[in-house]
Amino acid sequence: MKQLRNSSRSWSELPSDLFNSVFERLGFADSRRVESVCRSWYSAARRCLAKKQIPWLFLLPDEDDNIDNHWCMLFNPEEEGKLHRMRAEVFIFAKSYCLATCGNWFLMIDHWSDLYILNLFTNEWIYLPPVESQLGTTKLERNSEGGFCISNGNDHPFPMRFEGIKDIMHSPVFWIDEQTKEYVVVWGLGHWCSVVYSKKGDAFWNQLQIPLGSSCSSQMVYKDHKLYYFRFRNNYFGDTSGYIKIFDFSREIPQETFHCGVTFGTSLLDYQPSDSWRIRATKIVVTVTGDVLKVEQLVKFGQRVQLWSFRVYKAGFFNKYDEQVDSLGDEAMLFDLGITVLASDDIVGFKRNSIYYNVTCYENNTTQICVFNLETQEMEEPLHKFVCSSEQQLARARWFLPSFKQT
Repeated sequence: MKQLRNSSRSWSELPSDLFNSVFERLGFADSRRVESVCRSWYSAARRCLAKKQIPWLFLLPDEDDNIDNHWCMLFNPEEEGKLHRMRAEVFIFAKSYCLATCGNWFLMIDHWSDLYILNLFTNEWIYLPPVESQLGTTKLERNSEGGFCISNGNDHPFPMRFEGIKDIMHSPVFWIDEQTKEYVVVWGLGHWCSVVYSKKGDAFWNQLQIPLGSSCSSQMVYKDHKLYYFRFRNNYFGDTSGYIKIFDFSREIPQETFHCGVTFGTSLLDYQPSDSWRIRATKIVVTVTGDVLKVEQLVKFGQRVQLWSFRVYKAGFFNKYDEQVDSLGDEAMLFDLGITVLASDDIVGFKRNSIYYNVTCYENNTTQICVFNLETQEMEEPLHKFVCSSEQQLARARWFLPSFKQT
């Protein structure tokens, strides 16, 4: 027995370099298995996972799937051809949608328009307040048909009807602390109330009254206890105007700390006037240091292929014109998440000075992560690609960036 104990101790006291050289080659499932061996193996496996920034794909079953409706799947591109099946008995994934992600957590909405956040890796979930529990001038009520009536006493005194809350919800974002489970969930409520939010312990949704107006769109990014709110309007002449607001959510009641108008044109690219580049999307992206970038995603159609390009600007808070950015330094941009991350030789996954974005093709049911090199101004080979089983699965698939921090 003593000999066995000494043998066990020797396995746990192997040199860290040896641990790393072995664990870096393991897939996710094998890494989780070695974590359960002992404390030193757990720490070594976590260190190796933390060095990887590989986007995963979250897949839901078809809505009419009555057999696997409690199952969902995760695709890790490092493990080609392998899908991780996850089950949650209390949720019907076939009737749910994923609205946003934060690390290993998913903001979900079910068939009854109830919201919850879910961690499939730890099988934890948190139910959020009913969407109709609103504190503010905008009123939201469920009707007898299972839909919603919404009204605002100031601008829209007569109720309007909607089949589901997802029809009028826009730009949902959230943050959660892995240790304390403190969270903030934020989303827009149509044209009536631009921002509603709920924190841990709230039994309702608070409202920030920022009238959106007609022909307007908005985008939100939540980072470091700050909400970055971008509102813009497109007109027939191709000009876009709007503003950026920043709210400090570290206080009990969020405070607006910054507001600035943004005006810019959306003309075609001028270095190749014969090519029909069109702006597909304009978003704000928040860098690691908190700077705000305005990013234009452009597309043109070649022979049986879509070509993509990007223009990046440092948002001109104090000038009418923005300053174009030609380098992200040691950062990589995750365009769909609205953030940048550090990219270094010590971290596997992202290349510096590159933009990562999702492209969906309904003709062949594929979703893929593509890369644009900001230095060369060229598209690179797609990074990750997945062929979905149906158009419905493709429509609800979502890429996310898991977080395996060291503990």
